[in-house]
Formats: sequence, C-alpha cells, structure tokens
Amino acid sequence: MYDGTTSYENFNSARPWWRTNIFTEIVTSRDGIGDLRRLLSERTARPFFIVDEILKPQTAFAPIFALDRKFVFDASYSEPRTHDVDRVVALLKNERDMPDAIVGVGGGAAMDLTKAVSICLANPRPAAEYQGYGMDMERGPDVWVLPTLAGTGAEVTPIAVLRGPEKKLGINNNNVAPKMAVIDPALSAGAKKFNRFFSMMDCFFHHYEITHSGTSAPDAVLDSRDGLNIARRVLSCDLSEFDADRAAESAVASVLGGSSSIGGRVGVSHAISYGLSNASPHLPHSVAVAISMLACGGVYRDGGLEDTVKFMEINGIERPTAREYGIFESHIPGMTRTALGMEKLWLSHFGENWRDTVNEKFVSDIYKKIVSV
Repeated sequence: MYDGTTSYENFNSARPWWRTNIFTEIVTSRDGIGDLRRLLSERTARPFFIVDEILKPQTAFAPIFALDRKFVFDASYSEPRTHDVDRVVALLKNERDMPDAIVGVGGGAAMDLTKAVSICLANPRPAAEYQGYGMDMERGPDVWVLPTLAGTGAEVTPIAVLRGPEKKLGINNNNVAPKMAVIDPALSAGAKKFNRFFSMMDCFFHHYEITHSGTSAPDAVLDSRDGLNIARRVLSCDLSEFDADRAAESAVASVLGGSSSIGGRVGVSHAISYGLSNASPHLPHSVAVAISMLACGGVYRDGGLEDTVKFMEINGIERPTAREYGIFESHIPGMTRTALGMEKLWLSHFGENWRDTVNEKFVSDIYKKIVSV
C-alpha cells in the first residue's frame, strides 16, 4: 500500500505499493542500465533488445545501441502495429539461435512491441489474429523491460496493445506479462516535456476511469485511488524541467496503473479514443484519450474534464484537437463503429444496461463535438 512518502532518495527501498497480484518481478534501481545488464548476464544467455529510437541521442543509452542483437523501433511515428510484430518475429526466426529473453527499452510502445514479439515467437499465426481476449497461447521467451517514461503501466500489464489492419486492440493474455521490470526514475530525465506530460496524463486517465468502473475488482480500485492521488499531485506541477522526486512518484503511479489494469477496466474516454486512433495512425494514445476526455464532460462530472484542463493550463499545453491529426467529420461513421465495438469499456462505466444509453447517436454526437473544435 502506498504511504505517500516516495522520493528519488528512498525509491530503492520502496516496499511493494500495489495490492493487485502482478506477474512481474520489479527491481527498483538508481542505476537502471547497469542493473539491467548485470541481471541479464546472470540470468540469460541470448537476450535480444527492442529499443525506442528516440533514446539514441542520449549518451546514457549508448551501451544498448552498441549491441548487435537489437531492433530499433521508431515509436514517434506510430504505436506498434501488427506487421511490426510480424517483421521482428520473422527476423528472429531466421537467426540460428533464438533469444531466451526479449528486452524492451523505452516507453509503452516499445514495451508493448516487446511483449507482442515474445508471445508471437511461440505461436504460429500472424499477430493480428491474436488481438483479443481469452485465446490459448503458448508462452514465448521471457520479457524484460526498462521503462524510460512513467505512466503507461505497460511494465507490468499482461497486455500488448497493437494497431491492426482492422482495429486497435491488445493481445490480452497472462503470458504477455513481463517477467522482469527494472525501474529507474532517472531514465526519464532526457524525455521531452510533451512526452513526460502526456504519459502522466495517460496514467491519470487510467486511474480516473477505473475508479469509476463498476466491473473492476476492489483491489484494482484501491490501487487506482492511490495512483490517481499521485498523478494529480504530479500533474499539478510544471513539468518543464526534470525533477527526480516527481519522477519517482510518477514511477510509483505508473506501476499502480499497470496493477490496477490487471483487475480493472477503463471506460468511456478510452472507448472513444480507440475510434480516434483507428482514424489516425500517428495519434498518440495518451493524446487520443485527452481529446476524448475533453469531450466527455457530460459523462464524467466530478473532475475528469476540469482536471484535464487545469493540468494543461499549469503546463502551458494547448488543447489538442482531432483536426491536428487529420481527423474530420468524414471519419465519424467509422470511428463510431469502432467505439461501439468496445463493449467491455461501456459495460465498465454504464453497467449491464449500457445499451440503454450507448447507441450510434450517443457516440457519433461525441465525435461531432470532437471534430468541431
């Protein structure tokens, strides 16, 4: 249980602060890259790295970019796509020695790609055929992650979110969860303000919606309440400059976002965001949810919209619009179909009778509001 006292100084001695059972061993660190390499040398023989290209100019990550066995992923261009997964899987299957660990270094996109590659290495079909829930899948090589941003919770979740040819949907399977997460808050020091801000907004949205869910497990809701308090405190500060103590709190909130996602479910803004994401391949997930929340004030009436606006004002962030990402009125029918298909999320917020409220008009009216800005 989180006691509200984490700082960078005491992050290494932090006790487990989550209630939900997670599948991942967490190593808190003040030398993340060094600890990762040491642990890999002790526990693995043939690791393969998937690294976010945005880290290349940062000298701290030079030892990782110097490795031969790696795939460099441009997460700034797009979130991971199913054909990205298939490409890396094909590359690895052509090698003489299969890896015994896939190591993801970066933000949520790099970690999701890593998780998807691992499990798809052990299963015969293309990645797009595994998007969904409840499929019987073999476990792949162990997944290790080194997060360089805090907020997504991907470092502990059994979900690999992918853009597919028809939908944006995760591979949801317990065998996707990382085996090991080495978490060093200082590794986010080189992140741009935009990325640092919106990754924590992603954390806020996850926690906020899970606390409003009627289908989430009690421990998940309690984890989300703790995470929501932390996210609000961090986002109420100007994040222009890196601050080690805020980074440590952000890391705590991110793990809580992952743990609460295991037993919890997000809601309306995420359902709407999936339609936006399908319409624009270059729209970051966190920005898509922000755009959605700004249009959902009539649904979330106790601070979601107001907090979002406040955090943006404090940080000098202009309100993002769908038009910036090439989304217009002509996209509304397709986005509406996508959102209506997110039944678990509507059920999470509105309950068993969600169809009494959520219909084509309800959803399309939200999108009309979004594209009119």
